[in-house]
Amino acid sequence: MKTYTYDRLLHWSECDPAGIVFFPHYARWMVEGLNEMFLKLGVDPNGPRGESARGGLPVLGLSMKFLSAPALHETVTHRVSITKVGGTSIGVTHQFLRGEALLMEAEETRVWAEHPLNNPRELRTQPVPDTVRALLEQTE
Repeated sequence: MKTYTYDRLLHWSECDPAGIVFFPHYARWMVEGLNEMFLKLGVDPNGPRGESARGGLPVLGLSMKFLSAPALHETVTHRVSITKVGGTSIGVTHQFLRGEALLMEAEETRVWAEHPLNNPRELRTQPVPDTVRALLEQTE
């Protein structure tokens, strides 16, 4: 399955007073990393879906496990790995590393969905398109 990796610097605004990353930032980084992976694959998961809907990848489930904390100004590697592509859902593992040391690991399930433009609060799950499935199931 597809894996995407990139490095990011831990900024002052992302830390608590002790200089340790404030944990909700991990969730933001997971969204950013997954979206960046999709965009690099040529897929905008939040883009238009025809003339009457806009896409989305809402979270259905999330589990986070913290092992060690990065410190201010450290470079953290974020590894996004697709673990499953179901009918309408996508399983994703996120690993945050300092070198080879695992700092945090998260498992999430997202659904391929769309929001009708005439009612953006409505959410409809959709089958993962075959073209997207093929991209996510590629091995490196």
